[in-house]
Amino acid sequence: MKKSDPYASPSAVEAAIKNAAKQAWKLDPTLSISERIRMEYHNRFLCRVFGDRTANEWVLKGGSNMLARVASTRVTHDLDLLRSNHSAESALVELGRLAAADIGDFFSFRQTDQRPLATGRQQPYLEGYRVEFGVYIGRALKSNLGIDLVTNSLVTDRIDVVRPASALNLPRLPSAPYRLYPVVDQIADKVSATHDVYSGRESSREKDLVDLVVLALTQRIDGSKLERAIRMEAAVHETALPRTFQTPRGWGKGYSEIASGIPVCSNHETIDAAKSLMASFIDPVL
Repeated sequence: MKKSDPYASPSAVEAAIKNAAKQAWKLDPTLSISERIRMEYHNRFLCRVFGDRTANEWVLKGGSNMLARVASTRVTHDLDLLRSNHSAESALVELGRLAAADIGDFFSFRQTDQRPLATGRQQPYLEGYRVEFGVYIGRALKSNLGIDLVTNSLVTDRIDVVRPASALNLPRLPSAPYRLYPVVDQIADKVSATHDVYSGRESSREKDLVDLVVLALTQRIDGSKLERAIRMEAAVHETALPRTFQTPRGWGKGYSEIASGIPVCSNHETIDAAKSLMASFIDPVL
């Protein structure tokens, strides 16, 4: 963790975050000022996780993983964290310890709720909790943060350690690199979910296709590793994969609404353009 010339008060920290968010918005208006501020609140929590001595036990998944890789992609309101090789109960206790850590940024995170995550045939290995926190700067409640905490996810490749691409320029606040869920496993999860059937219904998560397009256009992918990850993910979820990438009936409008706001998707804002890209990106490994 790195820190120099710490701020003198909660109000100074809050003002610095707002100013940094405004400056970032001027350079890239894709994400609003309020969205960037909320992302920094997430970053404050993640600095507690990845700046701790137990950092190598934690991995960031989900939409925040995407934002750590690509600065201007779809926003997310929650965090998804994995702590492997631990019980869900011990991971929950450890998350509470990290949330309570004082790292000199005038932030605090106070737990308000917890409940077990739902499981089913599509999530046969999923164990964890949904945990809710209030986000405070000094004594003032500023936001709420939801975390999906899991303790067993398929990992087939190395963990990526990166400085988040979406981080604000705040050198006077403590920072830490993130440990990211492997990109091939993230792709495999979304490919499997797109083709799975949930209680007789096809997936409605058109945002998964948006993420696949973003990853296809921005990341370097090892085809053999991706093929292995997709096969293993499909086996775990008992998903029957087709020979070519398919999207559920009715997909299109929701995809375009999300993709139209993401710069990297500017040439792939229609479902047909996205499916054409997937034909060259995913079909070879199916």
